[in-house]
Formats: sequence, C-alpha cells, structure tokens
Amino acid sequence: MILQGCKKAEEQQPAPKAETMPTERGAAPSQPNASPPPAPAAPLPGIASADAQQHIGETNTICGVVASTRYLESTSSKPTLLNFDRPFPNHTFSVMIPNGSRDKFKEPPETMFKGKIVCVTGAIIDYRGKPEIVVDDPAKIVIQESTPAPTP
Repeated sequence: MILQGCKKAEEQQPAPKAETMPTERGAAPSQPNASPPPAPAAPLPGIASADAQQHIGETNTICGVVASTRYLESTSSKPTLLNFDRPFPNHTFSVMIPNGSRDKFKEPPETMFKGKIVCVTGAIIDYRGKPEIVVDDPAKIVIQESTPAPTP
C-alpha cells in the first residue's frame, strides 16, 4: 500500500484532466452528468514507513498505518509497541513508548493508535534490524486518519 504524499517520485502519476464542454463567452464551463471531483487527500508530512530503513540515523517524520500494537506489561521495562504496515514480526517500522510515558497519553497507546494512519517524529534508530522511533511525548505522534486509505 502506498500512502499519498509519501509516494516515491517515480511512482507518482499526474491526475487525468477532465474534459470540458465549450461554453458561451462568460458562461461557466459545464461537464455533462459530471459531479465535482472529490477533494484530494492532504499529503502526509513525512516519509512512508516502508522507507524508514533508508533513514536510520536521521531525525525525521515517518507516516504509515499502525497494523499491530502491544503493551508488554509482563516484561520488566513494560514498553508499548506500535508496528507499522504489517503485524509483528513482519512490520516495516515501529514506535516504542516507554512505560514511564504511557500516562502522558489520553488513552492507552495500544488502543489509541491501532488501525490508524499516524505520523511520528523523532530520531530513527536501528532496533534488531528494523527502524524504530522511541516516543516519550504524545505530541510526537499525530493521527492523520482513523482508517487506512482505500487502495485503488
């Protein structure tokens, strides 16, 4: 799945132009039986989560779909994990929220972000071969949409 605004340049295609009927001078162009096109989705302000691997070592914004979440309350560090694009262990990117930061969120992060398109800003690190951002401030995670965008 490719998110609009996070597409690679070679994957972007121009939108087809609508044909208009000739009009009299001063009259608005008309389109027979055509409804206005839907407003385009606002581009996401960051790098697609599937491309995060190429940005390890940078501080940047990563955007994608939170495919799975988990609060590891049985471990000593009790982190919350948000896995992007595909569920763990096949995820392309993850966010780790330390246990001490959970109370800063309005809802438990594992339910608040699951299934949503979000953008996360922070330092991208390599954690066991996968890109990850550690988030201790809720302002660093912004929900873009509540459900994934439909694929064409």
